[in-house]
Amino acid sequence: MNLYKGILKITTVFVVIFLLASCDEDFSTIGGEIIENPAGVQLREYDVNAYTVDLKSVQTNVAFSSGQSVQNLKLLGVYNHPVFGQKTANVLSQVRLGTTSPEFPEGAVLDSVILNLPYFSTEVVEDGETEYELDSIYGSGGFRLSIRESRYFLNNLDPSEDFERAQKYYSDQQSLFEQFLTDDNIYVNENFVPSPNRIRFIGENDEGEADTTYTAPALRVNLNKDYFQQKIMDKEGSAELSSMSNFYDYFRGLMFKAEPRGNTGNMILFDFSRSDAGIKLYYSYEDETENDEGETIAEKAIDSLGIRFGANIVNTFEGEYPAELQENIGSNSENLYLEGGEGMIGVIELFNDGDLEDLKSENLIVNEANLEFYINKDLMNGATTPKRLYLYDINNNSVLVDYGDLNSRSNDPLNARTIFSSLPETNESTGETKYTLRITQHVINLIENGTTNVRLGVVITSNIEQLANVSVRESTPELSGDNNLEMVPASSTITPEGVVFYGSNASNEDTRLKLRVYYTATDL
Repeated sequence: MNLYKGILKITTVFVVIFLLASCDEDFSTIGGEIIENPAGVQLREYDVNAYTVDLKSVQTNVAFSSGQSVQNLKLLGVYNHPVFGQKTANVLSQVRLGTTSPEFPEGAVLDSVILNLPYFSTEVVEDGETEYELDSIYGSGGFRLSIRESRYFLNNLDPSEDFERAQKYYSDQQSLFEQFLTDDNIYVNENFVPSPNRIRFIGENDEGEADTTYTAPALRVNLNKDYFQQKIMDKEGSAELSSMSNFYDYFRGLMFKAEPRGNTGNMILFDFSRSDAGIKLYYSYEDETENDEGETIAEKAIDSLGIRFGANIVNTFEGEYPAELQENIGSNSENLYLEGGEGMIGVIELFNDGDLEDLKSENLIVNEANLEFYINKDLMNGATTPKRLYLYDINNNSVLVDYGDLNSRSNDPLNARTIFSSLPETNESTGETKYTLRITQHVINLIENGTTNVRLGVVITSNIEQLANVSVRESTPELSGDNNLEMVPASSTITPEGVVFYGSNASNEDTRLKLRVYYTATDL
């Protein structure tokens, strides 16, 4: 029979490709009359058990692998989501000296200290003019931004694990870090709003002529010069600047703190690991040189010392969900809530034991199996919808077998893995928008290969190609059984977007979350 199934799968798959688009109208659900069709492909719909889990504490000091490079992505700002309420994201970062034991020329004067954090942006040239469109910025209002020194030591290795494992820091530790902040601000802006304007530099070219150059938009501001004079320049020749380990202990970090201004705000995704991200101390001094006549003259020279952000950077989140939303956490309710950041995930439990055993006993060939998530637009309050969803195995903290479909891969991150996880699709006649997650091979393995029917987690993702997981320290509710919620995809923690889907108890059966299984029956 297995050989027969294998042959039949090959012969039916070509027909299925052309006919699946009309299957929704051709077949009824279980318990109804099954309408015959030329391909013999039939449809069954199964209810699933789905509920929302609130992530109270999730690890955030992780970096992301991106090809040959590493990105240290963190959110900063205040975001007012129409559904999930107001959330604040702060950043605590290590800092490292660009050069240990720096030496400054005699008489050097610190002129300015500049922080540079580039935005994600796209260059657009119109009519010969270069402009930029900012990306990964959520909201359009302002927030209070301040930067202060932190005296909390961020360990790279966990002392409770005999320094054999990386130290984990979590999204709910802001109150702990606050206790170690110095009193004075290094920088403060009462109403910070990111600007799409490019950065202009006025200098000289190689011929000594005045020259203007530009770089992409960035959070580029002046920091407190007196602070860095005392912290760095006055420490020339000291033990504190003599090695990186000494410097980490001396200058333990910077806290980027966001505070709301009423109901406005914006939240920005930064990559703190970029080569042009960091702080520069610009200083000037008199440099003696010889002119063409052999005379010694003094000219003003300018140089700089760089301070980069360290590898250990923590995102913290603060905010409360509206009361009506909290009532849906953990329940098998009419709606399923997903949010990034510290956020919310959905837990999906496929099949009851009876349905799965019935499928195993029948002679069926599964052609396709989908989970379909319909957006509840009435509850979205005009919020933008996320670009992608990601489904994973909660029990084993791993990808599903369907994720690896070769046809899902793409050089374009937005369109990658669309066979596994579709882009949002809107029905022009009904106006309903849905996401389709295909789990065909996963269902086949449950039926034919005796694979364990694990819990599945569904999250919003900002990059479906990113597979790193981060630890969950606390969630509500805690999952029962031996397989607790231990990990979530790291890519879900770097977006503040949220979405509301019709859940497994939705009153409208057409939009209710369900598993749709297309199959071919055999007589063997």
